[in-house]
Amino acid sequence: MAQLMKSVKNMNPRDHKSTVAAGYDEIGEIYGNQATRSRTAQRTKYESVLLDSLDERARALDLGCGSGIPTTRRLARKLQVIGVDISEMQVKRARANVPDAEFICSDMATLDFPSATFDGISAFYSIIHLPRDEQAALINAIAKWLRPGGTFVGCLGVRDIEADCDETWMGTPMFWSTFDADTNRRIVNESGLVTISALEETTYLRGEEASLHGESETFLWIVAKKLDQL
Repeated sequence: MAQLMKSVKNMNPRDHKSTVAAGYDEIGEIYGNQATRSRTAQRTKYESVLLDSLDERARALDLGCGSGIPTTRRLARKLQVIGVDISEMQVKRARANVPDAEFICSDMATLDFPSATFDGISAFYSIIHLPRDEQAALINAIAKWLRPGGTFVGCLGVRDIEADCDETWMGTPMFWSTFDADTNRRIVNESGLVTISALEETTYLRGEEASLHGESETFLWIVAKKLDQL
């Protein structure tokens, strides 16, 4: 394991991202189906937080949209949504699953939208797949892309892990990278967003969920606003 972690840390970030893209190309359909049955409490709660903060047909960005199920699909019932995912196959699936939304295949760290493009931005279980030295820049970009009064809802890590790689996650290699919770709170505050809540929420898992994610998992769930004067 030590040798594996050393090799993972020495990988080029492009290799990490290739691992994520290839992994979801392979298992994305299965993952999407399981997402409708797993992590449902937090996912549903924070989808509702975003939806309740936005007017009908407001513009939203879903970072790491996957196959579009379930989050992008739910958001698109009310909002004008652009979904972004690094996996070509996931984007293909999303276009079929959520025809009312627009989808872009891209590394989210390289996106370039004009300032004040979106009323809301979501990032569920996605930013943690970026090398962590790119995460603050993405949060800064999110702050720029939001319109005054806009809302960001997403989850970040709670542990200081530069590189976490599972060679057999759902049968395919996968990569994650996280800061501790306090560092992530600071990153959000320094981006210019105003934090409404930043809660560490632990989910205790059973059955199929536990086999995928362990007996429990904890994420830092962020709800933040862009003030009118920013």
